[in-house]
Amino acid sequence: MTSDINTDLDLELDGLLQEFQDVVEELKAPSLSKPHPYQHVLQEAKSRTGLGDDSGVEDSDYSSEASLGNSLNASEEELHTAGITLAPKEM
Repeated sequence: MTSDINTDLDLELDGLLQEFQDVVEELKAPSLSKPHPYQHVLQEAKSRTGLGDDSGVEDSDYSSEASLGNSLNASEEELHTAGITLAPKEM
């Protein structure tokens, strides 16, 4: 009975060691013939949008304009009065 247990353990250990060796070999030289399972989904999404090389950052036409109340250098008073237009006093 003890030899049966040892044989089973040896077979299981051999299988685990072989699986580990296969993973190590795959990490050393990834297979080019077997693409990542989601690679086709990524390619399809890129081709659908036509933005395959998009960085995700939008270019804004307003980037050169000053934004009231949006500056780290704005004083507290400027922040409180941003967007408020005062009418000139009539005399």
